[in-house]
Amino acid sequence: MLSDVRSAREIRGAILSVIAREAPVGQGAICLDLRKHGITLSIPTIGRRLQELEFEGLVEKVGVQGRILTDRGHETLNQLHAEAMLKGHGTALLKTLTRGDKKHLLDLLFVRGILEGTTAALAAEHASQQTVERLEELLEQQQASIARGELGVQEDVTYHNEIARASGNTVLASLVALLRQHHRYNLAMTSIRAEVGSRLVVDHGAILDAIKEKDPVAARKAMELHLRTLAEDLNRFWKESSSAARHRSDTSASKGSAAAG
Repeated sequence: MLSDVRSAREIRGAILSVIAREAPVGQGAICLDLRKHGITLSIPTIGRRLQELEFEGLVEKVGVQGRILTDRGHETLNQLHAEAMLKGHGTALLKTLTRGDKKHLLDLLFVRGILEGTTAALAAEHASQQTVERLEELLEQQQASIARGELGVQEDVTYHNEIARASGNTVLASLVALLRQHHRYNLAMTSIRAEVGSRLVVDHGAILDAIKEKDPVAARKAMELHLRTLAEDLNRFWKESSSAARHRSDTSASKGSAAAG
């Protein structure tokens, strides 16, 4: 039994961390080390977990001394640590996104341009035919959604996440997914593009064409252009909105003066 509520992924990371620090290490030592960190597992349970990790190629036995991490085990542990850091910083980031003001949206688009330019380039190198077909399907769904007068928000989010997964870099994919978690941001940006008349599907189609051609340079440029266009749309929207607000204010003031006269 666990002394606290931990996910299987957390337990997996904890065991791998112990082996990384103490290797080679046996079941009993792992059990004691986990207890120091508030995780209580029986030795038979640890034995089963170690067998699973060994089967996956993450750990291996060194005689009677215990287990050590394989190269794949080290990679997995690094990935788990990166995900834990993302999770820890995610709440603060999402609180920032709820502000939804112009500067924060532009800052977010800037970061997305750096990350997603890279994921698009990597996707052009690594995307399978199955992934390409999935992207084509999402593009068709978004086009149909927009044709019905909808915003295509979910299709947009899924499309970018699918490209990030196709990059083959799980840390980058986690970052992209994190940056797109906040519904208010997604709705705001898509609504702004609809307001100023830009076409998401055209941008997405250019990115997909480059991925299909396996051209990482073109894929990166298409993604960066897409996000740069979003920033331009945002600036134009804010400018037009501010101008309209000033016009309404001037009109109200003029009417007030006329009424007073």
